[in-house]
Amino acid sequence: MGVKIRQKRQKLYLDIYVNGSRKWESLKLTLTGDPDQDKDILRKAKYARSVREGQLFDGQWGLQDQTGAKKTLFKFIEKMGEGRDKKKDRICKVLPYLEKYPGGISIQIGQVNAKWFTNFQNYLVKDSGLNETSANSYAFAVRMALAQAVRENVLVSNPAEGIKSIAVPEPDREFLSLAEVQKLFKTPINGKLGEDVKRAFLFSCYCGLRVSDLKSLSWGDIERTQSGAQIVKRQIKTKKRVIIPLHNSAWALINDNQIHHHSEPVFPLLAAVKSDTNRNLVPWTQKAGIEKKITWHAARRSAASLLHEMGVDVYTIQKLLGHAKVSTTALYTAVSDQSLRKAIDSLPPIEILEGNK
Repeated sequence: MGVKIRQKRQKLYLDIYVNGSRKWESLKLTLTGDPDQDKDILRKAKYARSVREGQLFDGQWGLQDQTGAKKTLFKFIEKMGEGRDKKKDRICKVLPYLEKYPGGISIQIGQVNAKWFTNFQNYLVKDSGLNETSANSYAFAVRMALAQAVRENVLVSNPAEGIKSIAVPEPDREFLSLAEVQKLFKTPINGKLGEDVKRAFLFSCYCGLRVSDLKSLSWGDIERTQSGAQIVKRQIKTKKRVIIPLHNSAWALINDNQIHHHSEPVFPLLAAVKSDTNRNLVPWTQKAGIEKKITWHAARRSAASLLHEMGVDVYTIQKLLGHAKVSTTALYTAVSDQSLRKAIDSLPPIEILEGNK
């Protein structure tokens, strides 16, 4: 382990070597060329090197960074939230609830223990006005912050570890049967944008792309092979590359027998719209006589469920959807009532005598 001061283009850095790995950290100090000023700057750099070396030493021996532990949990999470979406990211959205919780804005990270975290979870469930799903999400944000504090050697261990999460009701994961997909195909939808929405939604039912990937799908992402067309694309959400062979029905939805530039969107109107297009799905599905609450993600779930119904194993479906974990895919592979009946009926019969009824 070692920390040295390095200079590059007059700027000063700490060269840190720990456990076989090396990284540079900027000191945000720049030499001026003036001997007197540079002497003071180098003195500051040496002090910073000494402090950083002490922090690393504490971390190596499982000791707590006493300076960092005195920072408030609120400020620590606020710092984590920099650059994140303040309206959508749970790290940012938990801050108002920490502020309202008695002592939540002033408690130091080093003071957080299992009892405090349990009480905060209870507050989120009982007194915050949040539903269970949101309460669980915001409690998880604090768990994330405490785990980050452990990684930074601010905490020796995570006080939230081993504490049961807030129970969340299982959400309704709507999906469409093949018959319902056929109904939607036969049902007209209003407007030119509506037509693009319809094609994209049905296309997703046969390939499982998220709406973000449908919007960014270009003709350059479509490859023609000897066995047929396929999508080769890096997903917007996960950055994971997927290869999805296209069913003839999916290809028929986008094939207009025209030559397209590789950067041209496959669904141009959908790609251009900024508003929430879930609202285009509601009247369309209602017109088709489908009473389920259908969103764009229902198309992705439908693709997984239809594949599962056709006997495709969950690991293959995982590859097609681009999931990192097969447990995530399992949530998508809903089983229809018809399949449940078929499973039960597959049991061998037993002879039930009249007198044993």
